[in-house]
Amino acid sequence: MNTMEITKVVGGLSGALLVLLLLKMGAGMYYFPHGGHHEQGYTIAVADEGPAEEVVVVPFAEVLATADAGAGARVFNKCKACHSVDAGVNKVGPSLFGVVDRAQGGEAFGYSDTVAGLGGTWTVEALNEFLTKPSDYAPGTSMSFAGLSKEKDRANIVAYLSSLN
Repeated sequence: MNTMEITKVVGGLSGALLVLLLLKMGAGMYYFPHGGHHEQGYTIAVADEGPAEEVVVVPFAEVLATADAGAGARVFNKCKACHSVDAGVNKVGPSLFGVVDRAQGGEAFGYSDTVAGLGGTWTVEALNEFLTKPSDYAPGTSMSFAGLSKEKDRANIVAYLSSLN
């Protein structure tokens, strides 16, 4: 390839880039003719909606009273990969047989220091808090489960675990 051909190739590429640059600038002027920032032209009046609606918090014990252990068994399918419900049969996580009212971190299982140091009891309220988001209840826990956001699901699974005692 001689220098004349190289000059033609470089000139062609430069011309193509120049055309693309001019097209981009032209499109910008067409679609955004007045620049980027605009002041508000007018305000739309909205009727006052009154005070905010009060959120009623139902105690977990009331939700648990209407819970369905059969539905909790279906929700427990999310837990089966790491936990068993057979007495004394641990998997990656401890067996959850008899977990309700059991000491936290007291079973023969290699709990993380966080859970082992809780020192409380797995009451239904504690299980509800833990299942909401384990990493908030016990920061540093080795349990990587994100949690159950629906209170009804948590109540159902606690009812299922209670039925196993």
